Amino acid sequence: MEDNTKDTNPTPGTQISAEQAGEVGGGDGSCSSTVTVGGGGVSVGTTAPTPGQAMTAIYDGAVETVSHIIETVAHAAK
Repeated sequence: MEDNTKDTNPTPGTQISAEQAGEVGGGDGSCSSTVTVGGGGVSVGTTAPTPGQAMTAIYDGAVETVSHIIETVAHAAK
């Protein structure tokens, strides 16, 4: 069986490439975070550049949904 693993970690004490430094120092912006909230067969999810932005999007969506429900009930009660 062929060993397909290759150690790409630099030896301690050696310099790393500019590309590697960029990935360590903040990334290249290609990563994203996905947050899924739910249970009981119902879930809501979103993808954003950071976990905080993904969670904020879920929160904003929940607030918008609840506001819509309140408004709909208030109009129906008139």
